[in-house]
Amino acid sequence: MRSPRLLLAPAALLWLAGVLTPLLFLLRMSLYSRGNVSGEKALDTLFYQPGSWSLESFIKIFTEPFYHRLFGFTALLALVVTTLTLLFGYLLGYAVYRATPRGKIALVLLIALPKFTNILVFVFGVKMIFGASGFAPVVAGEVLLLVPYAALTIAAALEAVPYHMIEAARGLGASAAGAFWRITLPLSMPGVVAATVLTVLWSASGFLGPYLLGQPAQYTIAVEVERQMHQDLNWTLGAALNVVLIGVLGGTAYLTTFLRRRFA
Repeated sequence: MRSPRLLLAPAALLWLAGVLTPLLFLLRMSLYSRGNVSGEKALDTLFYQPGSWSLESFIKIFTEPFYHRLFGFTALLALVVTTLTLLFGYLLGYAVYRATPRGKIALVLLIALPKFTNILVFVFGVKMIFGASGFAPVVAGEVLLLVPYAALTIAAALEAVPYHMIEAARGLGASAAGAFWRITLPLSMPGVVAATVLTVLWSASGFLGPYLLGQPAQYTIAVEVERQMHQDLNWTLGAALNVVLIGVLGGTAYLTTFLRRRFA
């Protein structure tokens, strides 16, 4: 029993160093008092007050209407982007599933082709297509960025669906739609759930698309974090926004996978 645990030790140490430690620093940063930009020790307390403990940043997030609207828009954007991404991703994944071997290779290359483009070039290309900034360009940019991941994830899940089961259902009198809803879709749900979690996490924490394609009304939490950190120099509030966002996204991912296992 000790051998497998020892083999896992390097990965565990790497996870502690690369993931858990920064998260603990982020949590501690969110519990400082805001720094002072003037005074005798302005440079020492510019970003936060060392040694202090305070919940003022979290109180501000949960009480001020601005942050309520910010979280509301971020949730709306994640919902719209996830819905469209899953729709287009499933259609593309199903096309890969039904294609011939050569057709699969061609479709996978076409789906993955946008990911070979620099993300800044990609986003500015979307901006040139739509012209004015707004909600539609933000949604389009996020969907186009995420569809390849969703399509390939769903396609991989569909490849595990035995096609002879669909043929048997058709032979027993099921329609094409009936075979899809009763066999193909339920058996491909692990891929759909994985694509959903990936899309929600990406779209809810999206920065570049909303920042470059949206107006201030379409800014997300990630954009506000950047503004607090670099413009207002309010590191405690930026860290607190990050902590709340990570908590919400972690809870959403856990709930999604839990419901999938519960009702599978």
